[in-house]
Amino acid sequence: MFDFSTPVDRHGTWCTQWDYIADRFGTADLLPFTISDMDFATAPCILEALQQRLQHGVLGYSRWQHEDFLGAVRHWYQQRFNAPIDTTKAVYGPSVIYMVAQLVRIWSAPGEYVVTHTPAL
Repeated sequence: MFDFSTPVDRHGTWCTQWDYIADRFGTADLLPFTISDMDFATAPCILEALQQRLQHGVLGYSRWQHEDFLGAVRHWYQQRFNAPIDTTKAVYGPSVIYMVAQLVRIWSAPGEYVVTHTPAL
């Protein structure tokens, strides 16, 4: 199990959450609870996978619809939640806001009203 109890100081790392409080809110004396950024070190298995990719030497665009990725997703849901999932129904979403917009487009028709509750992303 990875250590999620030791926070990492992100100040001075171009971190939007910590280094740009004043320009977003007008004062630096705030705790930023607006961004879903994590202040923990990256898990060793992730760093190892990134190192392996970096050793390849090419950082071009990659597709996500391959068995290595989809198998990892299935494994995670099975191990974490004991929930088998059908990854043939998986879709790509580059951000939460993008996916919320896509769901609004799918589940509503032009001219219909959409209610969002605050705080809203």
